Amino acid sequence: MARLSRRIASATLAFLFSIAAAFADTTLQYQVAGEQTPQSLFVKDGQVLIKSAGGDPKLDILFNRSRNTAFLIDHRKQAYMPVTEQRVAELASQVQDVQPLLRGLGEQLKKVSPEQKAQWSDILGGVDLDRVTAKSEDNRPILLTQAGTATTQGGYACSKVELRQGGDKKGDICLASAETLKLPAGDYETLRAMMMFSSRIADKAKGAAAHYVDLGPLPTVNLSEYPGIPVELHDASSKQAATLTLSRISSDTLPPGAMGIPEGYSAKKLKLW
Repeated sequence: MARLSRRIASATLAFLFSIAAAFADTTLQYQVAGEQTPQSLFVKDGQVLIKSAGGDPKLDILFNRSRNTAFLIDHRKQAYMPVTEQRVAELASQVQDVQPLLRGLGEQLKKVSPEQKAQWSDILGGVDLDRVTAKSEDNRPILLTQAGTATTQGGYACSKVELRQGGDKKGDICLASAETLKLPAGDYETLRAMMMFSSRIADKAKGAAAHYVDLGPLPTVNLSEYPGIPVELHDASSKQAATLTLSRISSDTLPPGAMGIPEGYSAKKLKLW
């Protein structure tokens, strides 16, 4: 009986150590072209936290892998908004319904002063007319092709994937393996899950709705057939050598509670305006 107990204890310890190896605390820092402060991603226990999303110090994004949901955390309003595929599809449908009307109004408002345009925006409940009336993006599918290997500015060996839309090259992404980045398996899978989630969100948020749903610096194209984590991204329309580069990765321990929604924040429904 004692021998059986020791075996059970040994098996339990081995299981716990395997969990510790699969999930650790990982911090990735991406340098975005034209920005002085790098964009930081924190990975812990099946979640990814993006601090100061889009360069806004009052906005964070928290992705929860098990719930397949992202949360926009607005520190100005002390509120958070769940982002789900179903909700984004609903918003995209709303935009399609009202965009012709708002675009017509937006054309008329080009003739008025900025102050009058702001007044109309307030009358309509805070609608960002410049956003809604913007021209729709090119909705032709983006095709991905393998384009050899490379070494990034940060010294990471990676596999290059080229992005084309129609006959135009849009850019390329370099993907590094978990082994190259020394990422724990669980953290790697969490990052991959967030990338796939973001690509599905982007697919549903086509047209003007895409302006309202931004889930951080990583590319939103479907990379399901191309393993790895982006370590460098080149935008063919940019004069920069690289528009996004992984500059640092570490396994520093994150403080307790760092990955949660702050206490006292209220839940809000994701809206267009």
